[in-house]
Formats: sequence, structure tokens, C-alpha cells
Amino acid sequence: MREIQYQKKGIALIYLAKKFFTLGVGDKIPTVDELCSETNTSRGTMQSALETLKDDQAITTISKGHMGTYLVDQDQDKLLNYLDDRNIVCAMPLPYTKYYEGLSTGFYKSFEDKKLNLNLAYVNGSVNRLNGLDGNRYDFIVTSGLTADYLIKNSDVDLITLFPQKTYVSEHVIVHKKDKNDFIYDGMSIGVDSNSIDYRLLTQEIVKNHNVKMIETPYNQIVQRIENGSIDAAIWNRDEVVEKNYPVSYGSIGSESIKKSSSAALLCKKGNTFIKEIVQKYVDINRIVDVQKKVISGKILPEY
Repeated sequence: MREIQYQKKGIALIYLAKKFFTLGVGDKIPTVDELCSETNTSRGTMQSALETLKDDQAITTISKGHMGTYLVDQDQDKLLNYLDDRNIVCAMPLPYTKYYEGLSTGFYKSFEDKKLNLNLAYVNGSVNRLNGLDGNRYDFIVTSGLTADYLIKNSDVDLITLFPQKTYVSEHVIVHKKDKNDFIYDGMSIGVDSNSIDYRLLTQEIVKNHNVKMIETPYNQIVQRIENGSIDAAIWNRDEVVEKNYPVSYGSIGSESIKKSSSAALLCKKGNTFIKEIVQKYVDINRIVDVQKKVISGKILPEY
């Protein structure tokens, strides 16, 4: 029984450490009853955990009677000692373009000199990143704004923040054989990598008025399959086509979905207020965009 009590107190301590880490000095603290409700913990266990943090001088609070209790001081280093580790893991696409190199560099610089460390995991395919988020391998993930909209409606995720247009990619385009002018036509075969929600959604949109054959095609085989004629076209990232000078032609797609798919978005598990608040606090969008532009232009070297 005593071991179970210690386990429950440990859970309460971790929860409180995260809660107080995100609170600012002067903020009102939730009542003990509210904290118990949020964690399904008894009043005795929660009260004991609060007293432990106070005795450790991790937090200092003051009661103002009917106005409630407020945070007077916090020691973030001591609060973090109650967590499993000080690392936050973010999953984003492989940095195979200047846009992604700039984005990862901006993320690293945002977490410089912070109490928590950022580890970046490079994983292609938004479905794969989502699976890692669901499996608690990642704390938050990077997707496009288009994919974020889809996942918010269909999965247990929350939007942390949305970046401006042309921060995830400059543009998604349709690629096809060199010097071929027909983009979409009845009877054609179009490749789609279903691990990318962007490619799946954009492909479905551009072919909705045509009778085409959709062929599952791994992302890294698109150019080869277009060249050998096994597919006629596919949605792809314009930045990679241009930077690597692939032997294909491409055409722009005019739609609101294309605009949404060019914005970077950060997602976390639904209800993970600690990660959501920490990332919102640490991630300076303007600074990241500025760093990204400098990496793209070559003014600074990428760091990842």
C-alpha cells in the first residue's frame, strides 16, 4: 500500500512540476480540488506533493484569502528535477531542402540557453510523425498547415502554433516528364505516397474531376518512375526539384490548399498543456522565420 502511495505522489509531483514550470510569478494557482480533478488524485496526495515542492523551495506561494493562492517565486531547475528528463523531442521532415534546414536551425536557436533541451528527430511522412506522437516517442511534430487542419479534425492532436505561408515549403507542384505540357488528363496514372497526408489530400483535390489511376509510389521513387513511364505525374515539393535539378518538368497548382500546405504547423497530443505552453513560450516565430530566410539565402550556415 505504501508503494502505491509513493507512486501516486510521484505522479502528482511530476504533474505539479510541469504545471508550475509553465506558470509565471504572480499567476493564480488552481485550487487543490481543481488539481485533484485534473489528475484523479486524492486531496491528501496532492497536498503532500505541494508541500514537498514548497519544502524543496521549488515554489513559493502566498494565499490571498477568498482571492485565491498565487505563485510568488519558482526555481525552474528544481522543478525540472522532478521530471523524467529535460529533453523535448520534436519530429520534422528530413532536412533535404533549404527550407527544412532553415526551420530546424531556427528551432535549435529558439531553445538556446533554455532550461529544457530540444532534440530533433528527422522523419519523412506526416503519418509516420503522427504515429510517433501517438506512441509518445515525440513531444510535438512539424507538419504543414493543410495536414494540421486534417489531423485536428481526425486525430487527438492540438495545434501549438501556425507559421506564415512559405515556411514549410515554397510550394507544392505537380511534376511530370520533361517538356510535357499536359498536367492532369483522363486515363493518366498519378503517383501518391500515402505516408504524406499533404500529397494524398492535394492529389485527391487535383484529380477530382478526372478519371485517373492513382498508384502508391514511395516518395523517393517518384522521379525514377516518371522517367521510366510507370507513372505520368505526382505531387512534389518544388524546393527539392529546383535545388537538386531533377530531370522533370513541373507546374503550379492554384488553390487555397496549396497555400495552406506551404505553412509550417506544430502539433502536440490533445491535452498536453505542458508541451503546448512550453513550445509556445520558447518558439519565437519571427526569429525562426528570420533564421530560415538567412539559411535559404546562404547568409548563415544551417545547424542540425
